[in-house]
Amino acid sequence: MLGPQSMGYDRSPLMYSPEGRIIQTEYARESVRRGSIAIGIKSKNGVVLAGLLRLIDLNEPDLKIHKISDVIQAIFAGVAADGRVLISRSRLEAEIFRLTYREAIDVRGLAIKIADYVQIFTQQGGLRPFGVGILFGGIDHTGPNLQFVDPGGAVMSCKAKAIGEGDSEAIAYLKEKYSEDLTIDQMVEIAKEAIRKAARDVELTDKSIAIEIMENK
Repeated sequence: MLGPQSMGYDRSPLMYSPEGRIIQTEYARESVRRGSIAIGIKSKNGVVLAGLLRLIDLNEPDLKIHKISDVIQAIFAGVAADGRVLISRSRLEAEIFRLTYREAIDVRGLAIKIADYVQIFTQQGGLRPFGVGILFGGIDHTGPNLQFVDPGGAVMSCKAKAIGEGDSEAIAYLKEKYSEDLTIDQMVEIAKEAIRKAARDVELTDKSIAIEIMENK
């Protein structure tokens, strides 16, 4: 919790607290931490995205991993409606780039465009930051690539990343197991186990975990 010091400073994304924090952006990051866990891992052999599918009553589970272009996939954690908007925006930006330059956008280039869009919502009154963090993975001209965009508009290149509920347990496991020489099969197993650790006592099956593999051929 942010405590009494945030009172009054969380009414607008334009306001800094006396500690130099933008409280609404911190609320958005808390929304990410409460979302269902999402994992990204890359090695010289490719990129793997994985996420926990939440089953609610009789509803069919939503898609956890989304195709952005022929070479890029994305996964998010946080407010589902915000994630849907950013997925649509990502597809639009990828298509605009393809039509303009007649080539596919690279993973970091797309992440920067989405981060620029996200950041607008932290500097205009009457708007609120997106309550979602998003991982973009793919194989582009640089090779396997994994990028993270956070609710404040920051972009980070990652070797492995976990976002969502239980991310600290998942990140600890990823740190223990990560190597740049991991095979695709090894990354899949590590991603699944990281999700199981993040889910703690929840009983999981393979049907509870969405996996997307992008192999560097």
